Amino acid sequence: MKRYLLIVFLFFSFSPLLIGQSMLPAHQDTSALTSTNEIVFSGLADYQSTSIGKDIVQSFFYGGFIDDEMKGVTSGRQQLINRFGIDISTEIEYKNHKSTIFKDSTIGFSLKYGAYNFSGIQYTADAFDLLFFGNSAFIGDTAVLSGSQFSSYTFQKIGFGWFDKYSKSSITLNAVGVNNAFSGVINNAALYQSASLDSIDLQIDAIYKSSNPNRFSGFGAAVDIDYRFNMPKNDSESIYFQLLARNLGLVYMPNVNHSEIQGQLSFDTYTVDELLNAQTVFEDTDETIATFSDTSSTKGNWRVLPAMLQFTKLIDRNSKQKFQGFYGARAFLSSSFMPMFFVGADIRPLKWYRLGLQASYGGFSNLRWGMYSDLKFDHFSIGIASENLFSQTGESIIIKITCEF
Repeated sequence: MKRYLLIVFLFFSFSPLLIGQSMLPAHQDTSALTSTNEIVFSGLADYQSTSIGKDIVQSFFYGGFIDDEMKGVTSGRQQLINRFGIDISTEIEYKNHKSTIFKDSTIGFSLKYGAYNFSGIQYTADAFDLLFFGNSAFIGDTAVLSGSQFSSYTFQKIGFGWFDKYSKSSITLNAVGVNNAFSGVINNAALYQSASLDSIDLQIDAIYKSSNPNRFSGFGAAVDIDYRFNMPKNDSESIYFQLLARNLGLVYMPNVNHSEIQGQLSFDTYTVDELLNAQTVFEDTDETIATFSDTSSTKGNWRVLPAMLQFTKLIDRNSKQKFQGFYGARAFLSSSFMPMFFVGADIRPLKWYRLGLQASYGGFSNLRWGMYSDLKFDHFSIGIASENLFSQTGESIIIKITCEF
């Protein structure tokens, strides 16, 4: 029965790692590239939350003491349901603009490699207080944990694709290898601490799935689609849009540990803090009353990758305007990620330099402010950005480098 309590605890003590996509505003360049080859590197590390302060996250990842003031401020931010997520990615893509593989001279080919981790957690305010304050926050009260869930995927891909040299629309077919994946959901759970501190009642209905963390624990396929189209703005200009799908696919994992836990535990003379030291509790069986049903198995499982879907109004790199606006919406195939909407302004003070501001709402967070800077020369460009400059509940860094030769 130790395993039951530990699984419950892991639902709330788990803090996912990060990885993400390049969020620098996409530019539309309708001119064909004069160089034969193009290499694009992009990477992002981003974490965001509706309620967890970045001081707590930094202390957890980089080392440091989480004091009562930090916990108290973050506890005051908690809502009925809260979200926290991390998205980290690295991609490198090679494009050949002079290829004769295809009969159509307007089509080039590309090779792509990417590594990703996408993790998200949804939890109740009581789950946070129980983890950071123990039973002191629930004397004579009940901690409601129902609706909490988490998932994490770490995977790599390698792909071959083709693209239109003028519209820049593209499609890439990828082979995917999953390094690790696990998820869990608490359908129904509540923990009651007696006012006299002499007993605890726990009711739970939960599901937990995990793969064996090998080099590759599953394989599958995914497609990346970048479709671009335009609408006339006037006689000489058009407005460009992008429909983007990244990592849209399925993977098969042959050995997934699947556990379903249902039941009730009653502990006499123990506090929540003492329950965290589970050994003494379970050795004293006279003080523990348990009715549990546990279904555990190892079997194959198909998983949908946490694909990103995005619609964007693009920046026209060839436009003579110094000021342009962009907007869009983004979603992930993840129940913890809410649809995100963004809007921003692009400014070009110099022919080779652009900067911009962005506001976004949704995702794993609420309102966020971002900024980017982009330098483009004849055969080289570099962009750096952040989608989360001023928030107290997240940070992000994005970089994109392009080299033509």
